Amino acid sequence: MLPIRDTIPGRHPPIAMWVLILANGVVFLCELSMPEQALEQFFYLFGLVPARYTHPGWAHQVGLSMDNYWPFLTSMFLHGGWMHIIGNMWTLWIFGDNVEDRMGPLRSH
Repeated sequence: MLPIRDTIPGRHPPIAMWVLILANGVVFLCELSMPEQALEQFFYLFGLVPARYTHPGWAHQVGLSMDNYWPFLTSMFLHGGWMHIIGNMWTLWIFGDNVEDRMGPLRSH
């Protein structure tokens, strides 16, 4: 059985959740518009490739910087296909409002 919604009502509009869903959607649409070779390079640059940090010779050979830690953040916006993004955004839609209610939209307190 797949969840459609949760039973805990949100107390505030989940603005951060909506922004995350929109950002993920925009990045995914960009992925869909790229030719295969450009998409592969995009994933190497912005995806979390463990060999970048564990095999410095390989990383240097393919032109990846070992001191670039942005992929730890940017990899969260990359998706490998329709089912991947649908599943992730569906889960975020169902549970994100409650997490945002508890933590706040910017985690300021």
